[in-house]
Amino acid sequence: MKSDNLPDDISLASGLRKGDREAFALFFNKYRKPVYYFSLKYLNDPAEAEELVQSVFLSIWEHRHLIDKKKSLKNYLYKSVGNAVFNALRKRAIRRAYLIKGISNPESVTDPYVQIFNNDLKDRLDDMISYLPPKQQLILNYRRQEGLSSEEIAKKLNLSVRTVDNQIYKATKRLKDFFRSETE
Repeated sequence: MKSDNLPDDISLASGLRKGDREAFALFFNKYRKPVYYFSLKYLNDPAEAEELVQSVFLSIWEHRHLIDKKKSLKNYLYKSVGNAVFNALRKRAIRRAYLIKGISNPESVTDPYVQIFNNDLKDRLDDMISYLPPKQQLILNYRRQEGLSSEEIAKKLNLSVRTVDNQIYKATKRLKDFFRSETE
């Protein structure tokens, strides 16, 4: 035991391995805030960081039998947190890439993961599109809702294909910028 009445990590690790709930509570209280701030530094989202902290500690409790008494409990914890942060950032990047791909080329989206996110984000996307200039809204909606190609949109609106492509590019760029700023 340390002089500040908190058990040292060796005692906590031993208690955790044995399934001692009090040892787990002490471990959680000792490291919750540092792990939260560590996660927040990388995720920049307080709710996501808090959720990550909860899931890491829950995972450690569920896998307490894997805690090696010869290794540092703190290192084990931070390795778990680092992996969880990495996975959260990877999922965020995948989501962003699929979302951008779906906005740019909606007819190519076949992955069920993308379809789930598209369903969840459809309302937000529709709202963002409503802030675009009218011509961009119309062209983008023909592309998204009717699945028309640039050539078909150009014929329908009596525009050149190049104009349609330019408007799609400009609208897509604005939407990408919005999503990037929202996820950073």
